[in-house]
Amino acid sequence: MKKNLIYTMTFLLCGAFFFTSCQDMLNVDSDRVEYDYDGWTANDSVYSVLGIIKAVQGVADRHILLNELRGDLLAISESKAVVDVQEIYNFKFTNENNQYLDVKDYYTIINNCNIFLSRVDTTIVKNGVLLMMPEYVAVKSIRAWTYLQLAINYNNIPYFTEPITTHSKAQEIMERQKLSRDEVINNLIADIQLYENPSQYPMPSWYDNGKIIPFGEKNTVATKQLFVPIRMLLGEMYLWTGRYHEAAKCFYDQISGNGTNNTALKYTDSGNVIKYSSEKGKGINNGYSSLFAAESYSNNENKIFTLIPFAANDNDGTISALSSVFDPEGDLGGAQVFASPGILSLSRLQKYRFIKGEPERPTFVEYSDAYEYPGDLRIKATTYSQLDNTLNQEYNNIIAKFNLASADGYPIDRQVQNTSSVATTYIMLQRAELAYLRLAEALVGLGRAGYLNANELAMTILKVGPKYRYPLYKDLVTAMRDVMEPKKDDEGNIVKDENGEIVYVPVMIPKKDEEGNEVKDENDEVVYIPKQEEYIVSCGDSIVFDFTHTTFDNNIGIHSRGTGDAEHNEYYALDTLCIARYNGWVEKVDEKTEKITHPITYADTLNYVSDLIIDELALELAWEGTRFTDLIRFSEAMDDNDVLAKRIAGRNELNTVKYRNPQFVVDRTLYDKLYNTTDYWYLPLPDNLVDYEKNK
Repeated sequence: MKKNLIYTMTFLLCGAFFFTSCQDMLNVDSDRVEYDYDGWTANDSVYSVLGIIKAVQGVADRHILLNELRGDLLAISESKAVVDVQEIYNFKFTNENNQYLDVKDYYTIINNCNIFLSRVDTTIVKNGVLLMMPEYVAVKSIRAWTYLQLAINYNNIPYFTEPITTHSKAQEIMERQKLSRDEVINNLIADIQLYENPSQYPMPSWYDNGKIIPFGEKNTVATKQLFVPIRMLLGEMYLWTGRYHEAAKCFYDQISGNGTNNTALKYTDSGNVIKYSSEKGKGINNGYSSLFAAESYSNNENKIFTLIPFAANDNDGTISALSSVFDPEGDLGGAQVFASPGILSLSRLQKYRFIKGEPERPTFVEYSDAYEYPGDLRIKATTYSQLDNTLNQEYNNIIAKFNLASADGYPIDRQVQNTSSVATTYIMLQRAELAYLRLAEALVGLGRAGYLNANELAMTILKVGPKYRYPLYKDLVTAMRDVMEPKKDDEGNIVKDENGEIVYVPVMIPKKDEEGNEVKDENDEVVYIPKQEEYIVSCGDSIVFDFTHTTFDNNIGIHSRGTGDAEHNEYYALDTLCIARYNGWVEKVDEKTEKITHPITYADTLNYVSDLIIDELALELAWEGTRFTDLIRFSEAMDDNDVLAKRIAGRNELNTVKYRNPQFVVDRTLYDKLYNTTDYWYLPLPDNLVDYEKNK
């Protein structure tokens, strides 16, 4: 073993007990968490968990940067990007002092988790409840998430679950054989599987209302948002190991609240859809960017599952460095990174369909190709330009996801010399849209395993959104249900029950005979019956997804967030012509007719939907810290290194065709490097730094 990794483990000894005092981390009212137990007390346990969360801050920035710098959605400024950023971006892992390759912060989290889990007393009972079980499960979730990041980024890693409290123990662990990514993930699944159901094993709730105030600021967050839902962790681990049935169930349960006490189900509604706000498309009506405003992160705990809080300044605690990378405050042109030509091209290639009934567009037959901001509008909702007397290209497409000052400060309108960016106070790890897209990924995996209808349901998530109304495809298993509406009293007011919940009643419609005539009773009164519509109950065999809850009534396809009316967009559909277009297998016959030049197989259909999911992960979740490892997973699932290599090698090209089109332009040197070997797909541990350039 070389000295770097041994040093990492020895470092854990220095930090093993730091976490019992962390009052600079979160503003905790100690009277609300004080308990009367001797020895390792419940109070010690709570503050220890807070200390572990503080340790997570140490890896949050690199979690974002390691994934995004190696992906296809960022470009770097050669004059502003620091050497560490440039090396990761260029896949050159030769500098042992590169801050982003250091794993000791990850193992600090893991060792502190190990110490906590070995000491906490889960048998303490108060008012008939196992008092410390929520903290126990929460720490298991943090350890599992940390190990998962190490495994998917480094591929082969040291793995241990016992505390390191002596130098000899550190040395002994270092002599063990490293575990592979899949071995680590299988161990993690076994470790957390029991705690999947949040109604049986809830995350901590340290105040009466389950909230906590980070750093004494005005905005509270739910304490459960400081941890990763076990179901989300398990679902992702199942995806990595190809267990798509279990993955689909986890993500469906997370979305629907199935098997829990959660009545506020997660869904994708129309509140944050981006629309054109003028006839010529010179502006956008943008609610999407408000998701990333500092004061908005904690507003909806049902849509934002996990976040990492930071202080706004050095005096209050640990601060994030992401703002200095993405948009230094007051530093015109100071960003080290900006939106890549690859993501700009992908956005522009999307077809925006105007939504029926919009004031400027009473019909929905027109597209946005000729407008100032063509294609998907999410790119304009989360980037902006800085202007000065000598316009520099690098001042354009500054990313505002990590330092948007307020929900009112839409990035598209922030074209000023001195930016109003703010420090990054929250890093969002998981939100509801990720669960939907992960479900779609699992469904395509099931399609490859022979579930013929699963692929269609995956497309439904993208295009329409799963909901009670029969959405799109005739070969999905469906059933009938009554269409419900809020009950109203004689004065037209909505009726609520004793719990304040709206009471729903069936929508009644006249009964008709086979000829379409209204049926009447013996008193010549029209007979009314409940109106019924079809809904999805299954995508085949034993895989059942029930979206009958009224919460899903407003569901839309994820793609509609940035492209208008995706449901009626014939350019975004699961048909042979769209598949042929994506692959470059069409030729123009005349102005209105296209000819398909290649036979379309079922495998082509699966690859097409997979590609659309990969595209949607970029459009919806750009720069949020999942991109590169997502591309690894899809490449492996599709058994095609081209999936990863082509996208990344095309990141600095303004392509006018889709990824599978043979005319897609790439950096051939970078493409060959990523296509011919998977060595570059993983980071080296500190004792294993290599110069891959010597092995080209």
